[in-house]
Amino acid sequence: MKKLLLGCVLIFSIKAHAQSSAELYKRFAVLDSIVQDVSENHPEQVMNALNEKLQIAGQLKNDSLNFVARLSKIRVLSILGMFDQSLQLAYNLLHELEQGKNNSGKGDVLYEIGARYFQMSDHPKSLDYYQRCKTAYIQSKRFDDTIRVNFEIGLALVGTGKIKEGFAILEHDLEVAKQRKDEDLIIVGIDNLSNCYYEIDNYQKSLEYQKELLNYDYIEKTLNGRAAVNQRMAELYVALKQWDKAQVCATLAIQYAKEMGSNDWLFDCYKNQSAIFEATGQYKDALVYHQKYLALKDSVYKHNYDSKMSAMATLYELDHKETMIKDLETAQLLNQTKIQRLYLVIAVLILLVMLVMFYINHRKNNIENALRQQFSRQLIQSQEDERFRISKELHDSVGQNILFIKNQIQKFFADSNPMLNQSVDTALDEVRNISKNLYPNQLDQYGLSSAIEGLCDKIKESTNLFVSSDLQLPDEKLSKETKINCYRIIQECVNNTLKHAKASAIRITGELLGNQIQLVVQDNGSGFEKNLLHLKANRSFGLLNLQERVRILDGKFELETEPGKGTKSLFLIPLY
Repeated sequence: MKKLLLGCVLIFSIKAHAQSSAELYKRFAVLDSIVQDVSENHPEQVMNALNEKLQIAGQLKNDSLNFVARLSKIRVLSILGMFDQSLQLAYNLLHELEQGKNNSGKGDVLYEIGARYFQMSDHPKSLDYYQRCKTAYIQSKRFDDTIRVNFEIGLALVGTGKIKEGFAILEHDLEVAKQRKDEDLIIVGIDNLSNCYYEIDNYQKSLEYQKELLNYDYIEKTLNGRAAVNQRMAELYVALKQWDKAQVCATLAIQYAKEMGSNDWLFDCYKNQSAIFEATGQYKDALVYHQKYLALKDSVYKHNYDSKMSAMATLYELDHKETMIKDLETAQLLNQTKIQRLYLVIAVLILLVMLVMFYINHRKNNIENALRQQFSRQLIQSQEDERFRISKELHDSVGQNILFIKNQIQKFFADSNPMLNQSVDTALDEVRNISKNLYPNQLDQYGLSSAIEGLCDKIKESTNLFVSSDLQLPDEKLSKETKINCYRIIQECVNNTLKHAKASAIRITGELLGNQIQLVVQDNGSGFEKNLLHLKANRSFGLLNLQERVRILDGKFELETEPGKGTKSLFLIPLY
């Protein structure tokens, strides 16, 4: 009878234990779901769930559950921005796994370490751990996960500057994911490729991959997916300056974000909308949405901050430190007046130092700029004076002597060799041309418009180019310095066209706009990539001289050009 009773007690005990264990496993699964679903937006809930998961794993003495709980904690710590603590926990877990030779679990931990270094922009270390993770996955025959980590390896390679190699891996594994028809992996691969193209400023290619995401069920059927893709597409259209398309995507993104009730998405959507309105000249609407963006961003950041602080309080069991905090607060209140005075004194001193440094730096820059402009002005003026002197001497001295020689030959050697007369005439013409090139006499006698027309006539005579000018400028309002610099600017633009543009026509126009002159020199030549302008400026003395003349006149210089579409140089020069 005693044995029967003991057996019944044992059976009931086993059943009760089994039932209790089943309940614990079920609870663990629920907690794991909570951690996965709300880790980004509600870290305070996650920390409570993590602590309970660790307790359940300890009660069940289940190493696998303990590993899952600790891995979750590593991820949540990174969400809180506590990368050092996250890495330390990951290294400790990795050491334990290496002792037990658990390649499967080791791969997951290596993946998390790689992810932390990637978040900290340490791409070389991130790449090293992702590659070690891939090796561990292969050894444990988790081949689908190798595709996932390959996508991260591709990103890390691009981050280290190995762009071609990174794109090759991303594109190859995306094709593998498509062959397997694994939509989750396909979406990750496409999104990674889009992000990589965005990082290298290839916005059009990045946009094509974002559009491809719309073909997949998860994106199409979830508000979160549609909001994310449309918000990203709006950003890319803004970068491409395609405002109408950006507006369509921004409107959809705002709609989906509102339907989700997600302020995290909505404030970025408002930022895009503000940028679109500003670019299209709708400044009032742009201001409204910018204010919405700022207000919502502050609200989201405050909510996230409060959530993270709550999570950290749970993590470090701050409830046990309330007494210490209260004591510190009391001491702080007692010293508050002294501290405030100290802060005020420090703030005033810092402000004074900053003001003094700003004044000194500003004054120094002004003096340097003034000296530089004065030196440039004097240098160019001395060049023009020297050109004028040499031009006058050539015309008045050398030119007159050659003319005298010509007259003497005609007077005393009437029957002389005709080639001699021709040579003398050629020499005389060359002296006159050199004199005009050095300094256009028409500029002082007849004004800037006449001098430019003379320049055009000379080009027509010596080339096959069609050159036209239309300068409607009041010479009486132009100083001598302004006229000669404007002439030299136009002359340099024309010379650049003759040397490089392979053009058949040049058009020169000028008009008075309010209190400034607008000069435009346009050709129909080959043009060039505008982003190469800084390289040309560094190597071209003519372009540097042109820019310096514009700067001396306090003017502005804009260049419009594309390969095969000619070049348009526009100058705005104020009248003082």
